[in-house]
Amino acid sequence: MLIGDVAFKTRVELENCKSEAGDEWDEDEIYFVLDEIKKSFPQAQFEQKSYCSGIITIKNSEARQI
Repeated sequence: MLIGDVAFKTRVELENCKSEAGDEWDEDEIYFVLDEIKKSFPQAQFEQKSYCSGIITIKNSEARQI
């Protein structure tokens, strides 16, 4: 599964971005944080694409490679 969105490696990075965004931060949005996703999906990986976005990859460890 690939998730491309506003996303961060850590909660600290998210909070820093939120602070810099000020009033433009969308409080109604839920943002992905890799460290928190890894609690349920330890194989999750993160590829940062910009200051506040990235691609999270979650592979099924039991899936066959074709």
